Amino acid sequence: MEPNLSAGPQEVAGRLAFREEETAFLVVREEDPDDWLARFDKGGGFPAREWAENMVRVFNRRLVRRPPGPSTPPGTRPSSYHRGGVRHQHGRGDHAGDNGGR
Repeated sequence: MEPNLSAGPQEVAGRLAFREEETAFLVVREEDPDDWLARFDKGGGFPAREWAENMVRVFNRRLVRRPPGPSTPPGTRPSSYHRGGVRHQHGRGDHAGDNGGR
C-alpha cells in the first residue's frame, strides 16, 4: 500500500516515544508503538539513538507548551496585519525631533 503523500502533513496525536530494533531506532506514538513515524538507522558512526531521543524530546516539549486551541481563531487577522506591507502609525512626539506634523 502506497502512502497518500498528496494529502499533506497530518497532525500527530499524543506523545512520542522511541524504541530500539536490531538495526535502527524508531520514533513511535506512545499509544501505538507499532506505528513508527521516523527511522534512524544504526551504523556508520551515525548517532541514531541521540537523533531519536532528541526528536521525541522536542516534540513532547512542544506538545506540552502548545495552547489548547489556535492563538487566532480561523478566519481572523491579527491586529498588526496590514495588506500590502507594514504601516506605522505614530502620534505626536513619538520620535525625537518630531514636531507632530507641524
